[in-house]
Amino acid sequence: MSLRLVATCALGLEEFLEAELKNLGLSNCSRERGAIAFSGTWDDVLRTNWRLRTANRVLVELAAWDGSSAEALEAGAGRLVESSRVWDGVRAAELFDPRRSFAIRATAARSHIRDTRWVGLKVKDGIVDAQRRRFGRRASIDRQNPDTHLRVWLSRDQATLLLDTSGDPLDRRGYRVATSEAPVRENLAAACILASGWNGQGAVVDPMCGSGTLLAEAAAVALDLAPGRLRKRWAFERLPGFDRAAWESLRQDGIRLPETGLRLIGVDQSPVAVEAASANLRKAGLAGLSSLEVGDGYIFQPPAGPGLLVVNPAYGERLEENRDQWPRLGDLMKQRYAGWRALVLAGGEGLGKHIGLRPSRRIPVRNGPLDARILLFDLY
Repeated sequence: MSLRLVATCALGLEEFLEAELKNLGLSNCSRERGAIAFSGTWDDVLRTNWRLRTANRVLVELAAWDGSSAEALEAGAGRLVESSRVWDGVRAAELFDPRRSFAIRATAARSHIRDTRWVGLKVKDGIVDAQRRRFGRRASIDRQNPDTHLRVWLSRDQATLLLDTSGDPLDRRGYRVATSEAPVRENLAAACILASGWNGQGAVVDPMCGSGTLLAEAAAVALDLAPGRLRKRWAFERLPGFDRAAWESLRQDGIRLPETGLRLIGVDQSPVAVEAASANLRKAGLAGLSSLEVGDGYIFQPPAGPGLLVVNPAYGERLEENRDQWPRLGDLMKQRYAGWRALVLAGGEGLGKHIGLRPSRRIPVRNGPLDARILLFDLY
């Protein structure tokens, strides 16, 4: 029997995550706010954790029940622990074995109970009380490094318990060993590259490269490198029935860097940023493809195109000294990057409306707590 799986993502990235899942051959995909639900197996859990670029986490739905009161929350959790439920070969008695520590996080929306700590506490109470009844003992809580990562979503008084198979968020690729001011998250950077439809041909230039995230994600897409290839730990490795041999076989995909003519070019006025980008691209195994320099991206002369221009300009609190950046950026694209494709991750006042060029597409996204837009341009 297949599992009901849920891959979560930042708001605005649902279309890219759904496309990724379909490209992996996953079925019954349904788009939700900040997530895509789909059907799969435990092997698919491994594959999606390993290959998804735009996801935050991969979750397995365990059960859903009425959560309109504290008593209902506890009772539903208890019934699950004492049940004979099986999730594609993993039994409730194995998953909730009291020798396994667990941690639980809760979210609540549009429900009578709004205190997420209270929701988590009541579900936890239901689990441990049922463990005492079924096994004669209860599991310990380990919030830092549990054997079982659980999440409960309470929406419209319906509680859904999910098993987090990722652990650390999937945007933590493992190559960001240094950072600069306001770096873009890796999964949002990947969505920018996927949105551009770039075919991987020609140079990638970032004239405001910061810590190099857009360059790293562009290379990973062009070379089809597994985004999780540098990560060391995954929550699914501690689950009952984990198939180590299958996982090691999967990991052989995306480890080696193929030969390519790809060029990654980054410029930034901050020496600290360039140093960070250099360290990160080196950690990602991309140093041999990279050329970085301290300088002014507005006067940098790019190589002959066509290629891909990627820009994450300053905005929000960083905009105070850069209020004329949008018209300057538009002039830069027209004058120096004719024939290129360009993507701009724009935020702040106007959301890039003052660039002076009409984008072929404008995609609303969230960049952390800020509203932003992925703007795509075909430059002529």
